[in-house]
Order: sequence, then structure tokens, then C-alpha cells
Amino acid sequence: MTISKWMIYGANGYTGELIARRAVSRGLKPVLAGRSRGKIEELANELRLEYKIFDLNNSNEVGSNIQGFQLVLHCAGPFVQTSVPMAKACISKKVHYLDITGEIPVYESLQALGEEAEKAGVLLLPGVGFDIVPTDCLASSLKESLSKPKFLELAFVGLSEVSPGTMKSALAQLPYGSKIRRDGEMVGVPHLSRTREVVAGGKTYRVYGIPWGDVFTAYISTGIPNIDVYTDIPSGQVNALRYFKPIISLLKIPFILKGVQALVGKTIKGPGERTRTLVKTTVWGEVRSEEGKKSTKVLECKEGYEFTVESSLAAVSKVLAGKGGKGFKTPSLAFGSEFVLEIPGSKWKDISN
Repeated sequence: MTISKWMIYGANGYTGELIARRAVSRGLKPVLAGRSRGKIEELANELRLEYKIFDLNNSNEVGSNIQGFQLVLHCAGPFVQTSVPMAKACISKKVHYLDITGEIPVYESLQALGEEAEKAGVLLLPGVGFDIVPTDCLASSLKESLSKPKFLELAFVGLSEVSPGTMKSALAQLPYGSKIRRDGEMVGVPHLSRTREVVAGGKTYRVYGIPWGDVFTAYISTGIPNIDVYTDIPSGQVNALRYFKPIISLLKIPFILKGVQALVGKTIKGPGERTRTLVKTTVWGEVRSEEGKKSTKVLECKEGYEFTVESSLAAVSKVLAGKGGKGFKTPSLAFGSEFVLEIPGSKWKDISN
């Protein structure tokens, strides 16, 4: 096994392709893989990379195709369907597993495989993109700044367009409502039922609670038992969500969900290079103790997809170098709370500016 033998599975997707191109621009040689021969073959030939074509339906086939690799960076969504088959194959073949998911059910499923992975000496490290590196590292940094915090609130503002894969995943989770954590337990709440104002970058934002991955993972990273995550949502989307609320449950029906997801795949392209280059994202966080003491921090970082490209490659580099440990980990548990500052463009901000 060579230190450079690693795979991007789902390299034909919006984010997977961005990562593959950035990797090659830095002299890296990942093997590209996915189930769409035409797209994978075309990209691999353009980038002069090896490639493999296989789907995730047959565990033996998956295992034979990842045999001998040091790690797989899994970029093929919807992750609720694809993550466990790939992770199980990675465990069986002693290959480290990384992905760019933000879906709570995926973190839950992968954590359930943690003991098995640890015995195999395999790292399961989901969420190495914007979901959830900035918020997870911020949460861990806040935990270190206050004695015995009991409440954690996180928010991010400034995200722009989304990719087809992100929207498809969001649609699949939409009918199941939002999530918060109370006294260590995951609790379901209605969409838009949690809202507050946060001050970040000198501006005041109205933000709404969302089922972001940290509602699950930040408890693992910090042990803080009460967690809420928020983001700013354009007023048009807020109104649309309220208007369509009575029929959102129809997305639980598989053929309706697949039809809507197919439409999304044809109409949404994801942010262009100019947007990814110019947009900045602000991440806000606050912890409070039971006595009312609090600590607040604000982080500035790159646009979400641009951040994901950089942070996933940084995580790959660390794992190839033998860092990160084994078993199920969050980014901050694998690399420390300062990992986010290793990503270009990331810096702490004065909370009043």
C-alpha cells in the first residue's frame, strides 16, 4: 500500500468533481470512482487519473474495488442511502472512511459502527466539509473557553446557492422536521419553531433552527447536553415552507421524493466559481453555564463549497499521514478544535465587528 493510494467515490457529483480538480492542481493523484461510467471516465481522462466504476448494491463488489486503498473520501449522496454500504466495506477491508455529509441520520448510523471500526483499526470520519468542520471546531473551542457549559447555540450565515446533491438530501429530510438536543437527548421539533437574533460581523440576523449535523455530533465532541443550530433563511423560503407545510409529508412517499429530486437534478447547478471565490461565511457560537456565565465566538471562513473542497483535502492529508485515530470521530476529536484555522480563509473575528 502506498501513502498516495486513495479514492474519491462520487467524483462525478458537483462537490466530488471540485475536490478532484483541486487535488490534481496540487499534484495529488486520487483514484476516481462512481457508478456513472460516462461521467467518471470523461473526468478521469481529462485529469489523467485512474478510475473505477461500481455501485454500492453488492458489498463484495464494493470491497474488491477498495481493497488496498488507504482511505475513501465518500462524496456520493444521498448519504442516508450510500454511507453505510461504503463504510461497512471500508471496515471489512481496513480502509479509512471520510465523507462530506451533514445529515443527522448518517452520523447516527456511522456512530453505531464505531466499535466495529475501532476493532478493525479503521477511522470513520464523516462531515469533513462545511458540514460540519467550522461548527464542530467552534463548538469544541467554546467548550474549552467556559467551565461546565450546559447550553450550546451555533449559527451560520452567508451561505448562497446549494448543489443538486445538497438539495436532494435536504428534501429527503424535510418531512421529518427539525431537531434540537435537550438534556442529552435528540428531540424533534417543527420547522421554523425555533428562532432568534444573532449579531455577527457587525450585523444582526434573524436565524431559524435547522437539523444541522452538530445537533447530533456536538454532543459527542463536547458533552454539552443542550444544543441548537440556526441559519438565516431568506423570507421567500420561510414563507414557502409555511405555505407548503401541509403537503411536505408527501415527500415520505418514495416515488414522489424521487420525482422531486429528479427535477432538482435538472434545475439546480450549484454556485459558480465567482460565487465560491467571493462569498464569505460567518459562523457564530455561544455557550452558557447553568449559572448564566457565557462565552461567545465568531468565525469567518470561505463559502461553503469552497470550504468543503479545502477542508476535505486537508482531512485526507492528515489521515494519509497517520493522524485522526480510529473508530467514529468528529473533525474536532480527530484533529483538534484548531483544525478549522488550518483551512485558508478561516479566522476568529471580534464579536463586535
